[in-house]
Amino acid sequence: MEHLLEQPQLAGDVPAQQQYAKNLVELVKQLITEKEYDGVALLFTNEAEAPRNRSCLETVGMELYHEFCEPNLTAEVHEAQLPLYNCAEELLYLIASYAPMEELLLELLEMIEDQKSEFVYSSSLRALQAVLLRMGDKKPRALEWSLNSIHTRIESLPLPNFLEEGYDEKQEALLEQNNQIEKLLMHYITLNLFYEPLLKDILSSQSTSGPAFFDKSINRRNVLCCFLIQMLGKPLALLDLSADGRKTNTYTIQCARKLTESAVNCLDNPLRLLFVGEQRIRWTRRLDTNKGVHEMSSKNIFLIEDKLPLESLSIFFYMIFVEGICLNSVPKVYAPLYIFEMSLYYTNELLAHDEAALHYRALQLTKCLLDKLNHEKIAAISLELDVHKNFCNSLCNIVGYSSHNKLRQIGVKLLRQYILQFDDEGKYLVLKNLLRTVPHHGISGYLAIIYKDVVANALVSTSTNLPTSFSGQDFRTIFLRHICHLPHGAKTDLIEHADKVISSLNALRFFAIKDLQNRTGFWDIVPEIEQQFTDPLRKGLDISVAHYKAELLRVENGLDAETEAEDRKNLEILDLNIANASKESGQMDLEITRQRKTEILRQNLCTFDLMRSLLGRTVECFENSNRMSKSCAA
Repeated sequence: MEHLLEQPQLAGDVPAQQQYAKNLVELVKQLITEKEYDGVALLFTNEAEAPRNRSCLETVGMELYHEFCEPNLTAEVHEAQLPLYNCAEELLYLIASYAPMEELLLELLEMIEDQKSEFVYSSSLRALQAVLLRMGDKKPRALEWSLNSIHTRIESLPLPNFLEEGYDEKQEALLEQNNQIEKLLMHYITLNLFYEPLLKDILSSQSTSGPAFFDKSINRRNVLCCFLIQMLGKPLALLDLSADGRKTNTYTIQCARKLTESAVNCLDNPLRLLFVGEQRIRWTRRLDTNKGVHEMSSKNIFLIEDKLPLESLSIFFYMIFVEGICLNSVPKVYAPLYIFEMSLYYTNELLAHDEAALHYRALQLTKCLLDKLNHEKIAAISLELDVHKNFCNSLCNIVGYSSHNKLRQIGVKLLRQYILQFDDEGKYLVLKNLLRTVPHHGISGYLAIIYKDVVANALVSTSTNLPTSFSGQDFRTIFLRHICHLPHGAKTDLIEHADKVISSLNALRFFAIKDLQNRTGFWDIVPEIEQQFTDPLRKGLDISVAHYKAELLRVENGLDAETEAEDRKNLEILDLNIANASKESGQMDLEITRQRKTEILRQNLCTFDLMRSLLGRTVECFENSNRMSKSCAA
């Protein structure tokens, strides 16, 4: 080996150092051919020869990379010839430490994106780390390109379908047992090892020569900070990020915690970026490339969606406020109401996605920040911000239409808590506008009950005049237009509107009993309520009960199946979904169909009985009050 390296130069016009470097390449080739991998390592670790050999990597490093590293850093070599793979990996790290940085950087980025093996991914990240550390603060774009390649790779990893569809608690406990999720978490763990030295180097250089104010330009610190937050988004955000009640932390929580803590180290104050959601959504800038107006014109990296997606930033604040990661780093000068309203932009962002896991994070974040408000009220003037309107609409969609029972349950409680957090005028405005716009009749009924409870509380707590939002014209408007309202009079489908009708009757009966002094102005509108609600409801109930009893008799007697077309039409009317209805279905299927139809009809008749009972009690309260009034007048 020494003889080959110390060959005399072949021609006087070839410098000795170049000849030595060529001999080094030939020797490495010979040693690898002979499988003398320890000899390759000795070339760069031997005290006598290592310094000169390492210096040669400046000129022949890329040649060695293409000759030995690139062809041998593959999944096939790792599986069949592990010693050769390890030798190529160590040689790559040496090349990364001494070879030209720019050329090797491009090769490594290509390897990260193209090679699917997690072992090659780990090896290339180690070499990339060495290159980026050598570059220092001079080339933040190189760091940006590198992190983009890593994100592209992780984003392309296959994931199980149930992550998008949602999962229950039993599935949640077994998430990390899935092979695809296990591979994803391995990538994140390797990523943590990759960026830790970079973060340490960035923070050390920042402490010695950092600006007095927070710099938002494209520099190494901000590029890495955006990347760390970006990695908190999908796919990691679709896993279980909650640590409450766990005896040990899962790999998912460890990765999410580490990313959050590292991002906070870049920011010092975690809420430096709280304004970003409002800035992007409320104060959107018109983009016109012809006039030179584009995302980069702000010179603020945190306002660029590609660098810092709102979805990822939302998870970042979820980790801080809900999971309590680095919560002690939040300065105490921020008002809880300001934090809540700024966070609504992030809640809306998560609710705008399709994944149930993101919906759950959104609801948890909002509940946590509402709890922090305690008894502080949200002023009605805040409703001028579109963010509240968007939040109400998104939350009502979750409550009414989510396929996950857990989300609907949390959403119902959160909707009530949110409404009650407003001042009196705010409560009225939110309820009136939701009753006017929400198409889901079950939610409308729930909102009617909330309004009834709010006014009932005011009746008890206020001995003088009630707030205008709970009496007089406002009370009249919300009752006549939105609560006691049948859209088609006596012809309204009472089964479809059952929840709202029952809630309305309960509210009417309550005020007929509790507001005998007419503090709300309830008795002033009773004649109109009778005209547009109770009287048409009585007629509608009579018609509906007669129709359903007749249909029940037909079904029990088998008259509903005289023809297949008529039978199917009746099924559509009852909104049934018969899974085994086909031409091959025989008498057994018809009996099952008939039994199911009978159950539906009887359930609907029970609903009508409940409505009749509530209506009778309500009308009785009206009549008793009228008799009392006439008696007092006499």
